[in-house]
Amino acid sequence: MLNHLWSTHHRPLSKRARQRLLPLAAFEFTASTLALSDLLRAKSFRHGNKFLWFCLAFVQPIGPWLYFAFGQERDD
Repeated sequence: MLNHLWSTHHRPLSKRARQRLLPLAAFEFTASTLALSDLLRAKSFRHGNKFLWFCLAFVQPIGPWLYFAFGQERDD
């Protein structure tokens, strides 16, 4: 039974599915890049610390968005 669960025989994505996923992947890559870039330059954070936000930035798809919403220091 476990062999069936861990099988490496997957159906490849259709061309239409790849076309739909590509913009989402690009959006997430851009968000992660912006979050990591901002993290490297940031001196302070609203919640947490640099190590916490750095680790969380790699949790897809919500990590970068959580950083922008709760971690990034704002210049209000």
